[in-house]
Amino acid sequence: MEWLEQKSKRNQKKDRKKGRISRSCTAACLLLAAFCCCGCAGTELENKSFPLAVIVAQQDGRHEVCYLAQQLSEVANERADGGNMTAAQASGSTYYETHQSFEKSNRCKLDMTHTKAVIFQKGFLESRAFTVFLDTVRSENTYARNTLVYLSDAKMEDMAELNNTLEVPLGSYLEQMTENEREVKEQAFVTLGTLLNEQANASRTLLIPVLEVERGLPVITSYEAMQGFETKGRVSVSDAQIYYLLAGQMQQMDLFLDKEEQVRLIRLKCKRRFQMKDGTVTEQILLKADAERVTGKSARGRIERVLADKVKDSCGKELMLDGVDLTDSSRYLALMAPDIYRAYGKRVQMYRENLVYDVQVQVRMI
Repeated sequence: MEWLEQKSKRNQKKDRKKGRISRSCTAACLLLAAFCCCGCAGTELENKSFPLAVIVAQQDGRHEVCYLAQQLSEVANERADGGNMTAAQASGSTYYETHQSFEKSNRCKLDMTHTKAVIFQKGFLESRAFTVFLDTVRSENTYARNTLVYLSDAKMEDMAELNNTLEVPLGSYLEQMTENEREVKEQAFVTLGTLLNEQANASRTLLIPVLEVERGLPVITSYEAMQGFETKGRVSVSDAQIYYLLAGQMQQMDLFLDKEEQVRLIRLKCKRRFQMKDGTVTEQILLKADAERVTGKSARGRIERVLADKVKDSCGKELMLDGVDLTDSSRYLALMAPDIYRAYGKRVQMYRENLVYDVQVQVRMI
């Protein structure tokens, strides 16, 4: 949890200058879009809406969508304090119908090309509506593929209220959270493009961040695990850290040995091999890292033991409780262990039931 607390503090101390720069960049994009729309055949700027975040839910068999936008006059003003936001809701039997209903009711055209984040509410991923939503996004090509994806258990009204209270619009705030992330690499974040690829291939383990509202700020409190394009339940922030580590998506990692001793791991590398005996598959994981002491005088051997135990505990617990393989190992079988791949084929669930981990860590003190 120390990792999560440090991340939250960094987000709360966000530099105002970055907020102004973000608004200026957004303004430049919107004004360019406006220039392209001018003319007899285009749509006038005042007749368009540019949501920076979209909240999507399903209630009683109907889509409920909330479009969070900022008035263009405020976007263009880099001294704006984040006010003059709009939060407009629409509903329909499908996402496409909801989209059309909003445009008719508000007499404007939605432009989703500048949307920073899509936030699905609890239960949406398990519904048929989720697949239909992605099908619509693919066919209509309305969103950018790098649009960030989140889940939230919070009420739609509470998430929408953040658009008024944050220094910058909610969509921009979430984008800045990823840009300011020091531990995790950019490719670790789930986007609409990631979901569209997984819908087609169903081959990866994905972790989708879950947002809650705490002290007036959006905070990532857990992650929704998705395997084979099916939801598998929530994993903790610390378990997600192990997932990113094994996927080669960690730039650095703070390891707390106890209250007095902390080290920072950098230049993290993960290698793996597979062996099978009597149907049991052993995934041998070798982690290498350089370590910098932050506090205390931790010995290299202790760091290696603590990290190895942490990896084994997280991976073993999730595999046992929810069948979630945090090492995402099945996607490597065809290339690295074709004999095991032939033995289990597409029986991924049976493969995971016969999977065990052997973790080794090598640390170099610097």
